[in-house]
Amino acid sequence: MAIELVPDLTKFPQFCGACREEKLIVFVGAGVSALWGCKRWKDMGVALIDSCYNLGFIDYWERETLANKYSSSPRRLITIAKSILGRYYTQELQKTIEPNRKDKLPNLFKNLYELNAIYVTTNIDKHFSGLFEKACIHFDPNKYVPSILKPKNIIHLHGVIDNEDSLVLTIDEYVGRYRDNDRHKQLLERIFLGDDQYCVLFVGYGADEMEIIDYMIEKYGSKLQRFINRLYILLPFFQNEEQLLRYEKMYFSQVNLEVIPYNINASGYDQLNEVIETWQKGFSDFALGKGFYQYNQLIERNL
Repeated sequence: MAIELVPDLTKFPQFCGACREEKLIVFVGAGVSALWGCKRWKDMGVALIDSCYNLGFIDYWERETLANKYSSSPRRLITIAKSILGRYYTQELQKTIEPNRKDKLPNLFKNLYELNAIYVTTNIDKHFSGLFEKACIHFDPNKYVPSILKPKNIIHLHGVIDNEDSLVLTIDEYVGRYRDNDRHKQLLERIFLGDDQYCVLFVGYGADEMEIIDYMIEKYGSKLQRFINRLYILLPFFQNEEQLLRYEKMYFSQVNLEVIPYNINASGYDQLNEVIETWQKGFSDFALGKGFYQYNQLIERNL
């Protein structure tokens, strides 16, 4: 299977149909914010342990031991760091999501916003949700109701940085949200298992940030298998990684989640910006009735 720079949207007409019917949900992962320079999930924990060392709470041996031993377990690192940092935790956490590449891709979030979807994110930064009306930003699970699942709304499943009580980063916070909060669970069940038949696209989710997908597979895997043409994930690959792509497809096919690959040989992970921009134009053309002939021309111009 060829891995294209920009996946051909004409192969997925259900996206445009779902958008027209107000049933397209875009899950936004840390990989999108990382294009602006924010720390990815796997790097956030190490950065916070660095803060513990830089502020003098631990020595160098402790820093190296924690960072190396738990490098593959960011939630554990963040949980430990929060306990060590105490009142300094929030300010140090804020530093991990400060963008330093915004000027490289200034229209990244604007293009994503113009997909006119329902947005759900596990990110705690507000670089994307800053584009939304205040009333359209939802982060308190106790206020989750079915009516928030509408276009131009964004739901922060793991809270937002400027409301510490809403955050879900440490192990106790994760358990409290995913095991004990009924409204949070009901919202996810409505998205993935409800009768509304939402079409779901995951964007910016790396191998170390699949917890929301893993959670759904573990909890609802057998039920998800009955849904066809509803669940998709955009994933980056190098041109010569066709075999890896096949393995990824094997894994996600267990819950009918289809992998949509894009080629990062030329631009690296920044290529996601071109994919989103091109798809956004394709969605707009479809909404204006221009059809897919013009969209094919758009694809060719961007290759």
